[in-house]
Amino acid sequence: MMVLTMYRRILVPTDGSACSEKAAHHAVALARATGSSVVFLFVMDTVRNYHEGVMKDVRKTLSDEGEKSLASAQRIAADAGVPADAELLEGDPTDVILQRTEDFDLIVMGSHGKGLWKQLTVGSVTQAVLRRVTRPLLLVPCEHEASVLVTRS
Repeated sequence: MMVLTMYRRILVPTDGSACSEKAAHHAVALARATGSSVVFLFVMDTVRNYHEGVMKDVRKTLSDEGEKSLASAQRIAADAGVPADAELLEGDPTDVILQRTEDFDLIVMGSHGKGLWKQLTVGSVTQAVLRRVTRPLLLVPCEHEASVLVTRS
């Protein structure tokens, strides 16, 4: 019996937060159930974190953080027997994520609000991706068990 899968390649942007880890678990479970592969993406935000004269230190810190986050996400996939790759890229997180989405069938992101509107909004990068993405996007809320699938055509 041949199983058709709607989502062959799943992109999971991660920032190392507990919310991103929860999204990674959801993505891996979905990939395991459908026979899909996963790519974890960490974007070093060198645009927002640029400081004259200290960029080398900032880049090293972001790289270390990214490697740690990606290793953690890859362990989740490995433990479930799901094929996974990792990408550590540099630039504006929203722009880089949106550029990478074109190569994937589904994007899975954690949503966590920051600041005063924490209970009412998703994170700023997630919000920006949500407004501009052209691929299906699965949002995994941090503080609730329910997930939301948003599709745009």
